[in-house]
Amino acid sequence: MRLRRAVKQQARRELKGRLWQGVLVFFLWGLAWGMVSFLDRAAFHLARSALERFGQGVLWVTIATMGLRTLLLAPLEAGVTTWFAALVQGWTRPLTTVFWAYGNRVWLRSLGVRLHAGLVSWGTALIPLAGEGFSLWLLREKLARLPPRELMLALGLAGGAALAWLLFAWTYSQRFAMAVFLLGPDYGCSAADAIALSVEYTRGHRWELVRMSLSFLPWLLACPLVLPALYLLPYYTASRVGYFTRLARRACPAGSGEMERPLRPLRADY
Repeated sequence: MRLRRAVKQQARRELKGRLWQGVLVFFLWGLAWGMVSFLDRAAFHLARSALERFGQGVLWVTIATMGLRTLLLAPLEAGVTTWFAALVQGWTRPLTTVFWAYGNRVWLRSLGVRLHAGLVSWGTALIPLAGEGFSLWLLREKLARLPPRELMLALGLAGGAALAWLLFAWTYSQRFAMAVFLLGPDYGCSAADAIALSVEYTRGHRWELVRMSLSFLPWLLACPLVLPALYLLPYYTASRVGYFTRLARRACPAGSGEMERPLRPLRADY
């Protein structure tokens, strides 16, 4: 609780006078995302028109374009996280840091982290839900014969169990939350090391990370008004990255010699 409040207060303090920079960082992120989405759609339609006469051609084109989209967008998260890592420590990095990971090995490392975390997290969340859905489908005839009140109760219990499992899966996925952060130039971890250290550093803090995300729900509900969204995105990201920074410092206190790296200029040689 205290740590959550402390990192949110620090995020608000560091954003004073630099909020516009945080907004521009997300503008650049959105611009890159939009360009990749446009190219993805164009490539898909061109390839589909050329291969539509083949039975499975469209399927493979879809898979290929989705893979290309993931390859091109994965480094953006590393760049944004690196910029905010400097912000919460009172430093300033150029706005072009958003594209920093495209010029070095972090491109492939961020892709590896994203694929690993995505497969494990989504698999944990969806496989049990698919099993529950399949069970309900097998029992559909028995459920149809239930009285309306008992049917509503059964469906309500199934829905409640699904929501509870999704909350557990969300909490479980926080074990990978720090991985992209640890790829940055302040730590320079490999993909495997970043994942392993993220699992270690977030142990005992995963539910707190979920609670911190839920604390931004009122801001999220106000986002259709547009202006709250311009503040929420930098504020939320700075709070998350500030939490990661404190977890890393707690795991490796000053003087321990392990993972003790000062903020460094951006490098392209690792």
